[in-house]
Amino acid sequence: MKIENSVVLITGANRGIGLAFARELLARGARKVYAAARNPATVTLAGVQALQLDVTNDWQVAAAAHQAADVSLVINNAGIAQPGGFLEQDSEAVAHRILRPTSLAC
Repeated sequence: MKIENSVVLITGANRGIGLAFARELLARGARKVYAAARNPATVTLAGVQALQLDVTNDWQVAAAAHQAADVSLVINNAGIAQPGGFLEQDSEAVAHRILRPTSLAC
């Protein structure tokens, strides 16, 4: 994937790895970077366009897809951490909750 002149949407871009992705994409010449977070006010990196997006909220997913219709690259970084192990009794339910795709097709 060519980064220069690309239009990128990064979920969970307000901190951690998502913020690092946004910084690096800007440094490598991305034309536009959408930084999606549950609270767009937490997106403080200059040069990115903040979007409100909770990836578990179907309506916000649809709104973000509409707002960022020019995207050519998506980095789906949003997520949650769940302590425990793969062999725990509730591991299947936990994995489903963490990885559950939104039910709305965009």
